[in-house]
Amino acid sequence: MENFKCPSWLKAHIKDVVHKDNPVVVSLCSSSGSEHLELKFFGELTKVLGEDALYIVSTLDNPALVVAKDPQTGELFVIFDGACHGYNNMFCDEYEPMMVEHRQLEFYSQARFRILAEFGYSIDYEDEKDEYEFDDEGNTILINGTTMPWEQVKTDGIDYFALYLIDEQGQKIPPVRTTNSLFKP
Repeated sequence: MENFKCPSWLKAHIKDVVHKDNPVVVSLCSSSGSEHLELKFFGELTKVLGEDALYIVSTLDNPALVVAKDPQTGELFVIFDGACHGYNNMFCDEYEPMMVEHRQLEFYSQARFRILAEFGYSIDYEDEKDEYEFDDEGNTILINGTTMPWEQVKTDGIDYFALYLIDEQGQKIPPVRTTNSLFKP
């Protein structure tokens, strides 16, 4: 597949690249290649005045989690985990393991969708590289003490994501977005 900037945790679930520049937009699929997926989440659905998008936001106690499910195989894969994905969760926010282990997923809808995922990057990592900490091997030290290669930081350190859902009849559903904030936007 051609080179483009996309979070590493989703590389195995990309069917097609719709747009490879910022913002990056990809079509998701299960490991078997199925594009008709169910969407599940943990968090609160909220509407922002003046927008048609619904936001999946963290609760006061737990970070949001968005998962796709292949109804044919039962495979689940994480689209976004507010406990560890994105810039804030790499460098700003920490969660106790007990807070994130038992998040119960619910269906966004009983329908199956083709899911287009948009990832936004606004941080110029190279320009701000001297502000990060590195270990002896040149890996970036994250807030939780783990390390990650610098090139992966630049792909996994997204600012936001949005999902565009297309139902099995080809109808576009209002987008779904998330925020790293623990509170509703």
